[in-house]
Amino acid sequence: MKNTGIVITSLVGGLIVGSALTMLFTPHSGPEMRRHLKNFFDDEMDKMKSELDKLRCKCDENGHCDCNE
Repeated sequence: MKNTGIVITSLVGGLIVGSALTMLFTPHSGPEMRRHLKNFFDDEMDKMKSELDKLRCKCDENGHCDCNE
């Protein structure tokens, strides 16, 4: 039971140190980082959608596809 206090203290200390390091080493402010992440994910989603469209081509048993390239 006396180890419980050490575990809780260690957990809280780790959370505080981790939060401080995150604030110190984050390259952008909050709104700027959110905008950057949104643009990144939008670009990646567009790439995934275009790749998915390419994969939707129907190919026959001879390997001939009827899609536009």
